[in-house]
Amino acid sequence: MGDRIRVVLVSDLHGSEIAYAKLANIPKMFKADIVILNGDLTGKALMPIIKLKAGDYTANVFGEVKKFGENKLNEILRDAKNSGYYPYIVGEDEYDELVKNPNRAKEVLVQLMTESFTDWMKKIEDRYRQSNVRLFYFPGNDDPHEFVEAIKKLDNDVLIYGDERIIEVNKYLILGFGYSNPTPWHTERELPEEALKEKLTGLFSQVDPSKMTRLLAAIHVPPYGTNIDLAPKLTPDLRPVTAGGDVVMDHAGSIAVKEILENFCPAAGLHGHIHESPGIDYVQCRQGKRIPVINAGSEYMVGALKLAYLIFEDGKLKDKIFMRG
Repeated sequence: MGDRIRVVLVSDLHGSEIAYAKLANIPKMFKADIVILNGDLTGKALMPIIKLKAGDYTANVFGEVKKFGENKLNEILRDAKNSGYYPYIVGEDEYDELVKNPNRAKEVLVQLMTESFTDWMKKIEDRYRQSNVRLFYFPGNDDPHEFVEAIKKLDNDVLIYGDERIIEVNKYLILGFGYSNPTPWHTERELPEEALKEKLTGLFSQVDPSKMTRLLAAIHVPPYGTNIDLAPKLTPDLRPVTAGGDVVMDHAGSIAVKEILENFCPAAGLHGHIHESPGIDYVQCRQGKRIPVINAGSEYMVGALKLAYLIFEDGKLKDKIFMRG
């Protein structure tokens, strides 16, 4: 047997506490050398839970305004956290302040994001260290800049911060990159295709060409025009386009990422970003070789953890298992 590395690829957990709990248990399920957490680490929104002067609570719970008592509070908190929201109990006056002051609302949201992620990383570090497994993590396009600056500090020998970085594991190189091309949601870490290509070219150029066949390119956004970048086509007001009762799918990956993979020809592309398109496809390199590109997909909203278990030997993908748990 030649050089081998066992990789678990996960992505787009978006703050779901139950998904992070399952991430912490991966070493119990798989013999892995490294787990790659491929971007979009944080949840989508703050969920204010207003404590009314009469003693009850009210909140917008997944689009429905509800009023409930103390006996339902823990259930609401649990369901919100498992779905990637950040519940925040406030009085009526503080809620009014959050509505009037968007900067304060974002400050609270980033604080909760950072605290939640940090807590989970501490648990993961303890469990992964016992199994001699490392976590290679980096933000995606959805993660706020302030959060990104805070989580860089968690970097150590087990929790490896990987954005725009290259590390070596078992004679393989792992390259991390979390930015995306523009999306309809105008998230914080988007770049024009030209800027993406420039950044990626600089990063790939750090790799000795003789080692490119051992490079695993963990890039959040998948290459354009593949089976793993198909997302629902949207109207200008962000509603899914349908035809004959079915949602119309369209390619939403990055042209720059595809060109980089074609030009540099690493061992594989490991991706996320497009939740609806888990699976494997291939990109044809200019050197005549086909390289696998893989997306684990995401179903964080229902608390599921989707993953791809990948075994590489001598620079080639020898085995793959896609799972949902």
